[in-house]
Amino acid sequence: MSIYTQAGDKGMTGLANGQRVQKDSKVIEFIGLLDELNSYIGICVSHLYEADFDFSQDIDVLEEIQKDLFVVGAICAGGKLKFDSLKEVENIEKTIDDYEGLIPKLSNFILPGGCLAAAHIHYSRTFSRKVERYAVSLKSPSIETFLPYLNRLSDLLFVMARYVNRKEKIKESIWKI
Repeated sequence: MSIYTQAGDKGMTGLANGQRVQKDSKVIEFIGLLDELNSYIGICVSHLYEADFDFSQDIDVLEEIQKDLFVVGAICAGGKLKFDSLKEVENIEKTIDDYEGLIPKLSNFILPGGCLAAAHIHYSRTFSRKVERYAVSLKSPSIETFLPYLNRLSDLLFVMARYVNRKEKIKESIWKI
């Protein structure tokens, strides 16, 4: 089977449930944003593979997020997959707590950046906020079930970026006026 089908040549695409929709529909835009975030997290994973330290556990965390994002996108496309939002939020919260135990407590705002991997994780954090804002704008009950997950995801990416910088011995830049 070829990668191209020509089925979308006139601006329509198919959902998992067989429904055809415009490629600029809000649900396709949301799925596209999820895909973009997923791809960017893949860039983060690539940078962690190239880092000086062993980030294999952190790579595992990011790859689990990537799998979750695929499931969320598939469900939004009408797929029959299941996503236990409460369980996934609990998992993320536990992971956040674990990372917070490895980094100093913050009393100031910090500038996003640091080593290349952390800077990309920070960007993924801001992009996940964009995905969350778009999800809110859809006012769709089925998509709103993912809001707690998306909200915690940006928090997780924030502490991960801080952890990566700490492990790489990169000092955080404090935001000062």
